Amino acid sequence: MTAQLLFFFSALGVFNALLLVGYLLSKTHRSQSDVLLGCLLLMLSIRVGKSVFFYFSPDLAKIFLQVGLSACLLIGPFLYLYCLSVQRGSPVPRYSWGHVLTPLSTILVIGVLYPYQTHTALWGVLLYKVVNYVWLFYLLLSLWHIKPWLLQVRQKPFDLSTPATLCLSIWLGTAVIWLAYFTGAYTSYISGALSFSLILYLSIVMAMLARKERQQNRYQDKKIPDDDAAAMLTRLNQLMNDEQLFLNPNLTLAQLAKRLGTNTSKLSQFVNDNLAMSFPHYLNEKRIEHAKSLLLCDTALSAEDVADASGYNSLSTFYSAFKKFTGTTPAKFRQLPP
Repeated sequence: MTAQLLFFFSALGVFNALLLVGYLLSKTHRSQSDVLLGCLLLMLSIRVGKSVFFYFSPDLAKIFLQVGLSACLLIGPFLYLYCLSVQRGSPVPRYSWGHVLTPLSTILVIGVLYPYQTHTALWGVLLYKVVNYVWLFYLLLSLWHIKPWLLQVRQKPFDLSTPATLCLSIWLGTAVIWLAYFTGAYTSYISGALSFSLILYLSIVMAMLARKERQQNRYQDKKIPDDDAAAMLTRLNQLMNDEQLFLNPNLTLAQLAKRLGTNTSKLSQFVNDNLAMSFPHYLNEKRIEHAKSLLLCDTALSAEDVADASGYNSLSTFYSAFKKFTGTTPAKFRQLPP
């Protein structure tokens, strides 16, 4: 009875995941991170779906087992690209897609030359281990990029509406599912039920975010009067130039709105409409300008010192932002002629 309940929730999790994939890929204003998350959930759905079908039909054609294991190989790479996309706040570099294309092309070639049907030991033993270790490798690689957020989550209230917190939640859920598969001899197919729990959690979060997005969109048609916009710009420049609030690595839109004496929605609208940029872009622009002045004024400062003094908790985040805004690295920027 317990096994039947586990597989019921597994099948329900697959169905919910496919609905969530459809939502993420069909959003009007979808970002690259939405697409990557959709691909990650699709790979999980295929892997868990294979397990569900195999449970009810042990004589399932080997091609389905091959597809399930192949999809499992791509879970880690898609998780890594998703975390990288959220951490950068912008599309990942083109060369990063090699993390997906390389294992995809490899598993396709192996599948054609050595299909599961005639090479059961290869797929069921060797490739199964390889897939799990590749997944683990990308879990650790993803954690390396998002680890600065762990401290931030501990220092401030848990807010599901932030991309960083959502990304950490997805990483943790994927890690738990990997552990269930890796210890499959002891946990049986409980990984399917865990996948259902993760998908249910993500569905609730996505519903909350969609509701928040709809509420924010109500303000888009209400243009801020020119006088109000001019006053807000003056006050914003004062806070940024005199008090340098952008140097606070944990500065949020809500905190800045409070200092300006306005609400989050109005400030967000002002930044997007009047400054023609997103809030993270605005902060990064200010921080990189400050970093450029530090690099030129004090050549004794290391890149890590400059990053810390410019409002960045992570050196990798600083490098990514600096390259995005200047087209070069901090070291090469120092060598540019005046």
